[in-house]
Amino acid sequence: MGIKRRLINTLPPSAKRALALPYDYYQMRQADKQFAGKSLPNRSAADTAPDHIVCLVVDALRADYVDDETTPFLAGLNRTTATTPGSWTFPAVSSMLAGVYPHEHGGMRQTDEPDDSDGIRLPPRMDDDRVTITEALAGAGYETYGGFGHDTPFVAISGRFDKHRLYHNFSSDADDVLSDYLEWVSGRERTFAFLHLADPHIPLDPPAEYVEKYDVDTAIEGLATWEYKTETDCTGACQRYRDHRQRLYRASVDYVDDAIERFDEGLESTLDDPLLVVTADHGEAHWEHVAFDVEHFDGSGCVDHGGAPYEAVARVPLLTNADWPLDGPISLVDLPATFADVTGIEFDAAAGHSLTETPPSDRLMFTEGSLDGHEKKAVYHGDYKLIASQGHGVEVGYELPDETVVELPLEEHELLTANVPPWPSAEAGETEVAGVVEDRLEQLGYK
Repeated sequence: MGIKRRLINTLPPSAKRALALPYDYYQMRQADKQFAGKSLPNRSAADTAPDHIVCLVVDALRADYVDDETTPFLAGLNRTTATTPGSWTFPAVSSMLAGVYPHEHGGMRQTDEPDDSDGIRLPPRMDDDRVTITEALAGAGYETYGGFGHDTPFVAISGRFDKHRLYHNFSSDADDVLSDYLEWVSGRERTFAFLHLADPHIPLDPPAEYVEKYDVDTAIEGLATWEYKTETDCTGACQRYRDHRQRLYRASVDYVDDAIERFDEGLESTLDDPLLVVTADHGEAHWEHVAFDVEHFDGSGCVDHGGAPYEAVARVPLLTNADWPLDGPISLVDLPATFADVTGIEFDAAAGHSLTETPPSDRLMFTEGSLDGHEKKAVYHGDYKLIASQGHGVEVGYELPDETVVELPLEEHELLTANVPPWPSAEAGETEVAGVVEDRLEQLGYK
């Protein structure tokens, strides 16, 4: 950790925010004003509705890193895994509020053609007229709060909350995001919060004690981001890099688990019987499919996220302090339907199923919305999965849970190929952002 970062981390969250660019303050206030100007739907919550709901999203958290050793607190919650509707943050968080898939809400790249231009290209946001679960809850009397660990989710879904807080994972950490929410929620009667923690996302920079715990060699260059992305013959320095990069990732996840445990203690002491849901917007590929990806997708999805929806990216943890059954095929598009169910409000989440009940075993689920390059989609049904890319001319079947490449049974092949969501075919629409935001997005790996 650099001297500047260490000095910043000695400051309280309020002092850190004072050092942020004035533009951040402007963005947050504009987002608050946008929500204040909305005409909210008239809803009524049930008498049995929880007074406080927290949806906590850990960016880039793989499902298989939630275990008794690395994340003992999270592992102790009622848990399962789910598929994310989007392979990177922008389309995923949009679906998590809208309850529909990216091709339905439109918060994904609108073209299937690679973008060879310089600079950042963010997809269009959902239409402002689309009612999300936050507007529905606000219409039922819930005060809504969005805490964002970096710019991407803020750009995607800002203006959807009463109160917005924007942070940056190179100057703030999970404790900052979580402690600020606890300060805000104290004394409020009914609230819904969407808290996004950026720590496992690049640039990785967990506290020193976690780096030491996993014996990470910080002298290796580039560990905070990604190197050796597409080497199919990885030995020597390459293998050492990959080993210590995964250690650094685990150190970041370990820190987040401890931060969430501290947060849960504060939550329980501040609020009466709050509902807590913890998940991830997407996972993170760690070289699991290098040879296949280089051959079929030009190596765009060997590491990181936003590429081909392999299980390392598409499979995320889903955890809660509620006693829901958490059985059967689950997607993050189920979250709005679940929050509507437990509060008793009316909400049209056409693609979702309430997690208070087991979803149909034969449901179809999707992961889509590639970050760049040709679009790559996954279709799930039972024990089978299809990854397809029209632009790359790829169609490959897998058997789950081991993600083994197989020749799909004829009926499964016909079902999955017939239900691949439509391919993007419009002109390349985008969300424009200021130069200061582009600079920060570049630090997050969006180039």
